[in-house]
Amino acid sequence: MTSIFEYRGLIANFIKRDISQKYVGSLLGLYWSVVNPILTLVIYILVFGVFLKVRLPGDTDIWDFALYFAAGFLPWTAFQTSVMRAAGSIIDNKNYIKKVPFPSEIFPIYVTLSEFVNLLISLGIFFVLFVILKGIPKIFILLLPLAIILQVMFTFSLAFFLSSGSVYFRDIPQMLGTIFLIWFWMTPIGYTVNMIPASFHWIVTLNPVYYMLEIYRDALFYGKIPDLSILVPFTVFSVVLFIASIWFFRKTKRGFGELL
Repeated sequence: MTSIFEYRGLIANFIKRDISQKYVGSLLGLYWSVVNPILTLVIYILVFGVFLKVRLPGDTDIWDFALYFAAGFLPWTAFQTSVMRAAGSIIDNKNYIKKVPFPSEIFPIYVTLSEFVNLLISLGIFFVLFVILKGIPKIFILLLPLAIILQVMFTFSLAFFLSSGSVYFRDIPQMLGTIFLIWFWMTPIGYTVNMIPASFHWIVTLNPVYYMLEIYRDALFYGKIPDLSILVPFTVFSVVLFIASIWFFRKTKRGFGELL
């Protein structure tokens, strides 16, 4: 990744261009980065909290559930959007890859980081809402950068695998919508693990996003150090997957020129 670091200025320019093009011609422009997550959160909280009356175990406060939901939903949204966009990033930028001599890894990287700008904005909104409802968060919120770094590493890994794989199997980007829909409902985002029958808990433990979101919730909502049984496995998994994804991408990108 050392050679990629040398292109950090180019990556930053791609990110700026991506963000500006996303809202070009719109009345609110970049403010949609604030409006969209708020509207989406409100809709889901209405569905889960008001209509379905989902609450945290032993708690009847809808606002506690709303914060719990937001602490998981916001990272999930960034993760889903990043991976789905990154999967087609090589194909979408094939003209650059054919004509300009710089590492093709740049494309899944800049798309992922561009979506994480929206995550940072969303987390800022969460912080304001938390202060209004619960007061100043505990010092453990300083562990939030750790959660973000691990998520970025995990997202990069899938971005490298899928963006390269999509060059060889063009159906991958089309399949992801269905996969993420199933993945969302199988992940404790709008509900807690306690609501799942004990005989099915093993399924949750196989879901890496469950570990990722629990780290966020410990820092953002519960105000405690992440459980080592959650933090250590996800850290090891993310590092190993990241290394494997780099190796896979560099092996497979040799065929990009012929297939694009």
